[in-house]
Amino acid sequence: MKFRTICLLLFLMACASLAAAPLRIFYTGDTHGVYSAKEVKPDSLWQGGYLILEEHLNRLRSQSDMPSLYLDSGDQQTGTIFASLVEDGVHGGAVLQVFNRLGLDASVYGNHEFDFSYGNTRDLARLASYPFVCTNLLDKSTGKSVSGTPWTIIERGGLRIGIFGITLELLPEKVKAENVRSVRILPPADAINLHLDEVDLKTDLIVVLSHQGFEADSLLATQLDDRVDLIIGGHDHIWAEQPPRVNGKYLLYSGSHLNWLGVADLDIVDDRVASLSNRLQPLTSTTNKFSTPLADYIQQKVLAIEEQMSRLIGYIPMDWVPNKYESTPVSRWVANSLRMEYRAIYNPDLAIINNGGIRKAIPAGPLTLGDLTEMLPFNNNVVVFSCYGRDLLAFDELNAQHAIGKPHDICERTQLDGKRVDPEAIYRVVSHDYVAGQWDKYLGFKPFDVYETGDLILDAMIRQASLQFAIPEAEGWD
Repeated sequence: MKFRTICLLLFLMACASLAAAPLRIFYTGDTHGVYSAKEVKPDSLWQGGYLILEEHLNRLRSQSDMPSLYLDSGDQQTGTIFASLVEDGVHGGAVLQVFNRLGLDASVYGNHEFDFSYGNTRDLARLASYPFVCTNLLDKSTGKSVSGTPWTIIERGGLRIGIFGITLELLPEKVKAENVRSVRILPPADAINLHLDEVDLKTDLIVVLSHQGFEADSLLATQLDDRVDLIIGGHDHIWAEQPPRVNGKYLLYSGSHLNWLGVADLDIVDDRVASLSNRLQPLTSTTNKFSTPLADYIQQKVLAIEEQMSRLIGYIPMDWVPNKYESTPVSRWVANSLRMEYRAIYNPDLAIINNGGIRKAIPAGPLTLGDLTEMLPFNNNVVVFSCYGRDLLAFDELNAQHAIGKPHDICERTQLDGKRVDPEAIYRVVSHDYVAGQWDKYLGFKPFDVYETGDLILDAMIRQASLQFAIPEAEGWD
């Protein structure tokens, strides 16, 4: 009798095993245009970059017969010179061509996909050979998904995988206001539930690609029923070797800047994840020399970048190390230089910039066009506006609170040539459209008499750096 029972159990286990459908999901997020590898010492390894990602994807794909797909959780754009390249009339188009060649199956809009313009955001979806799944962002004029794809279904190995895409509800606080003025943002769970019945009937697995951060993903997991199986997240750059599970849903994170490739192996039984094994594959290699069509494409772009961006602007006398929550030499330089650049034109009393917009540390020594482009990667336009002295005093108090509580990055403001702030006086401020557009978050007051100059702050800083740091050839530089 015991023998029969054991045989029956073994038979049932074998049946369950046969019924399980395997699937491997590769995933990345917050790649931010990292096109080149960096050398890791003392290990003599190379880390990150598109070509090392391609090396690992090709190897892992070839080593297993398991059906697979590759998904990305957004913010492919902004952060390097490569991401600022224009391809087929699209800013960031070179990044899209890379992911086309890497065989990406689907992505979601991150906030940085909105850095240039609304039209450019839509063009990214046009140029990509994979869908930007956009469930909760609707075009106000049409009522349809901004990307044209509210959800998609991918078939692999007999499995049908439904994919939703969620972009953070706080998007208007992360990009220039004009870039999302035409966008209606739905609550994530409401947006998914509009389509969930239809997608569930057609699929064996449902995945949400989310660019909103772990806290918001955890909340979303509690708001969705058990028809949703996985959330692959991004935005706050976290990673998790052992994925947390919330309300029966696995939450997967692979960090940022192509330090890791997420690899999740699943067994699907009866439209559910019966088991999941996850690992973060370090994106390292013993070489940074590759011979593939993608390598040829990147090299072509790098030559164009080097020709343009290696141009020497001058020499800086100290390290520039940005800090979102503290005043630093580089934040003071940007603010003071902005005021100097426009002193003769608009005669501003002071300048205000947000420190979080400064994204690269530059060591003392040679300063190139490429350094400045990567230090100030956002497409921010210079604006001039007015405010009262009492507004400035309230701003100073709010800024001090931000430095302590860190709800947002702080702002750097220049002084008033040794004068005290007169609460009843009107002051003219030079800034940029991101700060002016997010006045409730950064300034604490609504500016008036706002004038958009149409100038890029990057161009203004290039001119000022050329004036302030150029060294006559006779003096030389060691």
